[in-house]
Amino acid sequence: MFGQKRYRFSLSITKEQLLAVYKGAIQRVRIRAYDGTVLELDANRLKMFTTNEGIYGEFELVTTMENKFVELRQLS
Repeated sequence: MFGQKRYRFSLSITKEQLLAVYKGAIQRVRIRAYDGTVLELDANRLKMFTTNEGIYGEFELVTTMENKFVELRQLS
């Protein structure tokens, strides 16, 4: 879509690591996209992808050209 940026990356976060997110100790997660771009994401945006094992898979983050959040979706 015109006027948006897309970043793809993989995540591997154990359920133990996620406890810090749920307790509020971690507010932002730093991610390196496949193209090398370093992204900072509000940790609460990841909660919907949580399973009993943690968060694992490939994701795509969509932002505006001004780097405002639009969408985060799991690819696999």
